Amino acid sequence: MEQPPSACLDPGCPSSFRDVVGHERWFEALISNLRNEHASGVHQPIALVGAAGVGKRTVARIYAKALVCERELDTRIDAAPCGTCDECLAFDRSSFAYVEVDARHFGDQEQDDKRVDERAQVNAVHSLIERDSGLNTAPVRVVVINNAEELVGAAADVALKTLELEISSSLYVFLVNDEMRFSAALRSRCSVFRIGPLSVEGMVGRLLSLCARWGLRSDEVAIRAIARAARGSFGEALSMLGRVAAHGDLTIESLVREPEFGWGPTMMACWRAVLRDRRDEALALFGQVGRDGPMRMKAMQSFLVACQLRRLLGSVPPDGSVSPALDLVSPVDWELILDDWTAWSRRTGLPVDEAMDRMVGLWACLMADMSWGACFVRGMSVLNAERKASSG
Repeated sequence: MEQPPSACLDPGCPSSFRDVVGHERWFEALISNLRNEHASGVHQPIALVGAAGVGKRTVARIYAKALVCERELDTRIDAAPCGTCDECLAFDRSSFAYVEVDARHFGDQEQDDKRVDERAQVNAVHSLIERDSGLNTAPVRVVVINNAEELVGAAADVALKTLELEISSSLYVFLVNDEMRFSAALRSRCSVFRIGPLSVEGMVGRLLSLCARWGLRSDEVAIRAIARAARGSFGEALSMLGRVAAHGDLTIESLVREPEFGWGPTMMACWRAVLRDRRDEALALFGQVGRDGPMRMKAMQSFLVACQLRRLLGSVPPDGSVSPALDLVSPVDWELILDDWTAWSRRTGLPVDEAMDRMVGLWACLMADMSWGACFVRGMSVLNAERKASSG
């Protein structure tokens, strides 16, 4: 049995392009690019563009290892690295053929003088270019620069000149989170691959496979909640998986012990108190939702939207999830809270749909950094004002 997530959750675990679930649509383009590099000996820089956690670093590592692998490319399945030659074994330990740096750490982040900071970044780029190249035994050196959008000014110019000088000896791979901030000059020299978020279904399959590999009992409902909460980022899903696995197996019971997943029942209890005019109880319960004020504010917005959807449609469509935490609330509890809304409407004379609309509008306008307690009191005041206006 392999180690559990707390010990080995690493997006770099896949050993071939086919192991990276969810990005099959551009595997052939990458493999074709790899074959061209092998044939020509010319290494066109690559930019992998996409949100953090979608798999850019994983793909970069597989590509680099496949490029330095000593085995003939045509004898490998899907051009994947063999994993057994000297260069592959060295790559897994510490290889002079592979250098990975973070552009955010090139300069002094606490330096107020931008000119000094830029000089530090330029010096760091120069050091990177010269580092270890004479000790490399592979035919090419791969340099991966993460957060490449942080390369600006003179540092980007130095990197650009280096690309032109080292095109036959080094491959530069830029991992870009924000394409709008990435140097246009560098981008124009690169083969650009834009990597979108993973689908929920693809992520669920991969996470279930990992749980089986690690010998963890898993509940597909819990895994699906993690996949939805990750919003297409496999790195974020792995991080959540590790936190939940610290409580035991991957079950709903373990999942709801995490603040971002366990607030659904508390929010239900809070609104039952609201709709029964138990204001102090409701405020205390709202203070137990999530880990902090911004999470409470977002949870309230999600809850009210989910109430509207369920009242209108009877349920939330599978592809229209408002919040994974609310997906874990039982249908019976949803029926009870909607019944409470109906009972409140009968007592106050205010239509449920109108009250929900006003609450959704109010909470949508409130900022996450505002006091959650003050926002809650304001929301209750608006609801009571509508009630009084209706009864008057």
